[in-house]
Amino acid sequence: MASLRPVPLTTCEIRPATPADAPELYVLWQRVREHNARLDPRIVLAPVAPDQFAAALERQLGRGSATVLVAADRARLAGFVSGAIETASADRLPERHATIGYLWVEPGYRRRGIGRALVEAVARWAAAYDGVRHFEMPVLAADVEAARFWEALGFRPFIARLWAPLAPEPDDGGVP
Repeated sequence: MASLRPVPLTTCEIRPATPADAPELYVLWQRVREHNARLDPRIVLAPVAPDQFAAALERQLGRGSATVLVAADRARLAGFVSGAIETASADRLPERHATIGYLWVEPGYRRRGIGRALVEAVARWAAAYDGVRHFEMPVLAADVEAARFWEALGFRPFIARLWAPLAPEPDDGGVP
């Protein structure tokens, strides 16, 4: 994995997460998950205990093809991003691309360039991988604010992911 230097950003620095960040990262991760679930009722949050999260974070940090970066403001985290290198479908080139799993910036820290700095740091990390030249990632269709953010960074729609129940649900006719 490429080594990243902390990048000063107003009062924050962007740095790789460590296992010691797990308790605070867990809180931020829960916030982004709850945000997503509020936007779309089809998102049902699986229960994940703090110790389960900490173990998963350690595994992710140990994978060479994944990273978690944090925006640290002195003694607290202002945000985080998780990224990975994924293999494309067998019928598409290039073979690998970068993806972002989660991006979250605490509301009081938004509109200061922290989200952009986190994404740029993941891009620098991913660029160190041979053959990785672009991002692909899902964005909730209902998250208009997120879509505007990603578009401002140069992201454009690529593949639409559609959703439908296998059978209509009796109480709502199967319409989300």
